[in-house]
Amino acid sequence: MKCLTFFLLLPETLKKSKKSVRSNGKAPGCSEAVPLALKKKMAAELYPANTNIANSNAAAAGSKKPALQLQQSAQPPPPPQLQNLNNNNLESASWQSCHPTLRERNALMFNNELMADVHFIVGPPGASKKVPAHKYVLAVGSSVFYAMFYGDLAEVKSEIHIPDVEPAAFLILLKYMYSDEIDLEADTVLATLYAAKKYIVPALAKACVNFLETSLEAKNACVLLSQSRLFEEPELTQRCWEVIDAQAEMALKSEGFCEIDLQTLEIIVTREALNTKEVVVFEAVLNWAEAECKRQGLPVTPRNKRNVLGKALYLVRIPTMTLEEFANGAAQAVSHVLRIQGVIQQFQCASKKSC
Repeated sequence: MKCLTFFLLLPETLKKSKKSVRSNGKAPGCSEAVPLALKKKMAAELYPANTNIANSNAAAAGSKKPALQLQQSAQPPPPPQLQNLNNNNLESASWQSCHPTLRERNALMFNNELMADVHFIVGPPGASKKVPAHKYVLAVGSSVFYAMFYGDLAEVKSEIHIPDVEPAAFLILLKYMYSDEIDLEADTVLATLYAAKKYIVPALAKACVNFLETSLEAKNACVLLSQSRLFEEPELTQRCWEVIDAQAEMALKSEGFCEIDLQTLEIIVTREALNTKEVVVFEAVLNWAEAECKRQGLPVTPRNKRNVLGKALYLVRIPTMTLEEFANGAAQAVSHVLRIQGVIQQFQCASKKSC
């Protein structure tokens, strides 16, 4: 490009060069033929934007390393995290692709606000807990929930109150329905059994019964007997009787005995196979009466004990006690709790063997 410009300007410069040759007697070179001002003008026309080429090259060389660092730091941001307050198993917005099986994906929805279309207020007032759920999952796992959400009298409320189920037990129920996982604990297994029975989830109920059978011992046998009768579990009932009959004294003196219902109390008192003395049975009945008075908010008095026991008090076979057992402890308690007519009736029945 420089040579082309040079040749275009050559005719004008030849005239000047001829004069200079004549005067100096020398032929000028290429660089001498073009004046310095003309060179600058030509350079300005050829490179108008590159007046500081050297400086720009140096700056470009010095900025290579920062540019590389900028390129490395300008990586795309990671995918956004899903906001989940209850179930923290969702890693990213594409969590479905990370969990190939239906069971895994359903498990992630357990206790999760994502896509939840119903909420349960579980537990008594003041100790309740709000639990999110999905109608389809619950309806597939329980006929009760199916009728609740899709039956003729389906619930239209977005919040459903369940005051008679413990929150921990309800979460165990939902976890099983979402993932087939069963996490039972000794403190909540009875409440979980109640929830499984209420919502007709037989597999979970069976697991609860098996758990109770393996943890059955004398100190909880009476409580489990009461619950097994309530839930109509004959196998568990039979196992409880086996333990109570063999270790009757330990079972009757346990704290759990004072928590049973009145009907179970009457059945235990009249059971012939108990391997213990009747004075132990009588003391256990009095302990139960005292606990029942406290549960009902009544003063612990002989009258109130008689009232809460009802006919169960007269089922104790006092005449079968030895004279020593009766005199050393039972006599005073009998005189306070039983009317004298009741004591006489007991002995009359024993003598006639007709009662």
